[in-house]
Amino acid sequence: MFRAELVKLKRSTTWLIALVLPFLAVTTAAINVANNPDTLDSGWESFTSQAVLFYGLLFFSMGIGLIAATAWRVEHRGTNWNLLLTTTTRPIALVLAKIAVIAVPVAFMQVVLVIATLFTGTFVLNVDGAIPWKFTLAGLLAIVAALPLIAAQSLLSMLLKSFGAPIAICLVGCVAAVPAITSPTLRPLRYLVPQALNTRTLNLGSVAVADSGDLIPADVISILATALVMTAIVAGVSVVALRKIKLR
Repeated sequence: MFRAELVKLKRSTTWLIALVLPFLAVTTAAINVANNPDTLDSGWESFTSQAVLFYGLLFFSMGIGLIAATAWRVEHRGTNWNLLLTTTTRPIALVLAKIAVIAVPVAFMQVVLVIATLFTGTFVLNVDGAIPWKFTLAGLLAIVAALPLIAAQSLLSMLLKSFGAPIAICLVGCVAAVPAITSPTLRPLRYLVPQALNTRTLNLGSVAVADSGDLIPADVISILATALVMTAIVAGVSVVALRKIKLR
């Protein structure tokens, strides 16, 4: 089933989304660093922090919303939804296949972000110093941290026929993630709002977001555990919802 779902995305716009958004983030960061050499003068630390700032707050999560909506768009056209339900013997298989296939372009988006940042910093901005391994690891860790949002947006895109409605809900989550990350009072919500988990993970070791944590075992384990538990819960809800839809 995963292969069949991947074929559906082969000629879709998901790959363009996964390519453009990280390039946009890196380009914006490079322009900011180049135009503010007096304030952004910490080399790789300044550049990578700028690269993940708006990307972590908005681009990454919204990209997931767009990819998830695209992955479910085919199912809501014509009779494809009924055909899918009649050919799927196990709802959990469909739910996991959708999550996995959405995760593929999301992972590609992260790889593009890391490579584009390192290339731009080295050959365009001529940043001195060794390659920032913390930025690279945080970028890869964000693929796992993104799973709850992937599952949630997949659920929304499954339930809502509108292409734009799940994306709009994702934007609301991005707005809610800002106080969850920045406010000491609301900080516990960063474990409940998937967009906040993305923002925190991408900013591990970064100076752009205060108290986002670092690449230490305690922070990494808490992020991984939260991501896996939240994904399992949302996947379970998706299975229940899919079974109810099949009865209609």
